[in-house]
Amino acid sequence: MNINQDNKFDRVRDELYKYLGMASDDNDDDDEEPDGEYHGEANDDEEQVLGNELELCDVDREMENEFTEEDVVVGPISGMRFRDKDSLFVFYKEHARLKGFSVVKRNSNKKGGDTARLATVLDDSGCWRISKVVHDHNHDLIPSISRLMAGHRSVCDSLKRDLVAYNQSSIKPSKNIRLAEVQRGGLQNLGCTPKDCRNFILKSRNFEMQEGDAQSLLNFFCGMQVKDREFFYSIDIDNIGRLRNVVWVHSHYKTAYEQFHDTICFDTTYLVNRYNMKCATFVGINHHRQSILLGYALMSHEDINNYKLVFRTWLEAMGNVHPDAIITD
Repeated sequence: MNINQDNKFDRVRDELYKYLGMASDDNDDDDEEPDGEYHGEANDDEEQVLGNELELCDVDREMENEFTEEDVVVGPISGMRFRDKDSLFVFYKEHARLKGFSVVKRNSNKKGGDTARLATVLDDSGCWRISKVVHDHNHDLIPSISRLMAGHRSVCDSLKRDLVAYNQSSIKPSKNIRLAEVQRGGLQNLGCTPKDCRNFILKSRNFEMQEGDAQSLLNFFCGMQVKDREFFYSIDIDNIGRLRNVVWVHSHYKTAYEQFHDTICFDTTYLVNRYNMKCATFVGINHHRQSILLGYALMSHEDINNYKLVFRTWLEAMGNVHPDAIITD
């Protein structure tokens, strides 16, 4: 790569950083803690989606889960009906990506951001119907870099594998990210921002076990099953082979649960400092009003998907007998 190409690459990179509101050296903060997840979505119970839309006549049409290219290009129209809010949001996000803007979910009592909006109501048939579409924008639309906007960008699996591999080779995050940029032909081809990459690298370090740690854990569980044939354990790994969640239940916990499953407390206040993983406990109450242990879990993240996975796994260990009530912290 000659000097002119280097300068051109740097100019494009700086322009993208400027548009995203970042300093060109944001990815050099190697020792900072991760500043949150890298997706732009909010809570699932929110009803208003901010963004942009074309002003079209009302329609009465139920949208299928498979959207046509024409539907996505035209975008949402007042009167369109969707079977669930997730389908509506996926449809609108794809339209926004093509047009060059991002969308987020907000409660109707929140204001700020783009002046454009899309509002929905739940109709008598159980579908979410678009009740209002506003298309006015307070910013320019830039389709060419929409994939780097919040809500559209993500760290893909291949990039994750590269970042982890470089990190394990003791390459600093700033050089790690720059190397990934060069290999993919520039920042615009990463599909995410350097800060997203840095967050992923720093978070991934929390889950890196030292040599022999994962095997020691597996050996412990196998040894427990030799002593106790009813001992239950489940190990969950992510798509690049790292330990993500662990659940284990002793046989006498199952026996106790058969009698005392009316109220369960799920406590995640314990922290395994070495790996920054939550150690969660399932606790019940016996007929003497004493606390009894009913299971353990190690969790890499406290998010909805992880909670669902851990609870499903624990219920499987308990014969899929659901408690009458669950108390959490």
